[in-house]
Amino acid sequence: VNSQNHTSRGHWENRVKVEVIETDKMDISRREGPYIKIVEQPASKALRFRYECEGRSAGSIPGVNSTPENKTYPTIQIVGYKGRAVVVVSCVTKEQPHKPHPHNLVGRDGCKKGVCTVEVHSESMTQSFDHLGIQCVKKKDIEEALKAREEIRVDPFRTGFIHRSQPGSIDLNAVRLCFQAFLEEEPGKFKLALMPVTSDIIYDKKALCDLAICKLSHCSAPVAGGLEMILLCEKVAKEDISVRLYEERNGQVIWEGMGDFTPTQVHKQVAITFKTPRYKTLQVENPVQVFIQLRRPSDGETSDSLPFQLTPLDSGAVSSELTRKRAKPSYDVDQDAIREYYFVGILGRAWLWDGAATVVGFVGYVNIPGSLGTMWFLLKLLSFSYIEQ
Repeated sequence: VNSQNHTSRGHWENRVKVEVIETDKMDISRREGPYIKIVEQPASKALRFRYECEGRSAGSIPGVNSTPENKTYPTIQIVGYKGRAVVVVSCVTKEQPHKPHPHNLVGRDGCKKGVCTVEVHSESMTQSFDHLGIQCVKKKDIEEALKAREEIRVDPFRTGFIHRSQPGSIDLNAVRLCFQAFLEEEPGKFKLALMPVTSDIIYDKKALCDLAICKLSHCSAPVAGGLEMILLCEKVAKEDISVRLYEERNGQVIWEGMGDFTPTQVHKQVAITFKTPRYKTLQVENPVQVFIQLRRPSDGETSDSLPFQLTPLDSGAVSSELTRKRAKPSYDVDQDAIREYYFVGILGRAWLWDGAATVVGFVGYVNIPGSLGTMWFLLKLLSFSYIEQ
């Protein structure tokens, strides 16, 4: 990274001319010495990601504490160091290990090829990014965008770019900002890399509708679970939604269970087919009052809860359910059939040759179920062999 000073308005007083950013090959100072501190996190749900084809500004990412009267922006500080440094900001995936994300950072100053690069050398060693927006790419363009990122070798955590061939594994509605800092070792050469840090998750505002249950196909279900239900809702992301049932007592959750479904059972993002969970016990005499709600795992957001009932099973069903797995296999054996086949076997042994007697014995094995039939057949074979001798 070679630096070139420019004057500009706003917080970005210095720009850096980037020839090749080989962040994947630089030595990282991991344990002691200077480090990057995020002073102001980005707001998580305040920005709409824009496509390049929309032909409008991508906007600016506000800070988490930003208000209309006092606007703030994502800000970092290099702690334990005074001097010149280069900061590189790029998008990475929300989950660990943080991989390069295909979305691009765009802005008025310092942004090129999807990343933002600025020089920091203020007295406080802080940098505020007040004109930084997120430009999203379409699913079909993921591979091309990551190839461009690979060409400039921006891979903060050295995870590689193999995920570009698996576009379905990348959440296009969420990113993290990754901040890398490179300290000046020799005049104009920034080679000492600090440990990268990532921001809180930034969600695409347009993809985060308020969760709401519109209608349920049932208002109750058996405590044994397994009832198939249909839930109508406001638009949800099929990969990022769950159905939660829970019971409260004195403001404390004493039981919860999750509806059983897969992303393929989310229809057009507005309907979910799921099976109800099993309650903690089947031995209930009265309906159990619980609640049902939608939950978004990525950010923990929930819908308003609706009342729901878990109904007891009838006594016969309870007994059957409780004993089903514990009971040993049992077989109903017809004693008259045993006597009949035994009598036929004797006749076969007395009047027919041994081979015919064996066939008669096999008939007994086939018609008497289970281990009893097997034992009966073996005893007959032994008795035939004994008589033959």
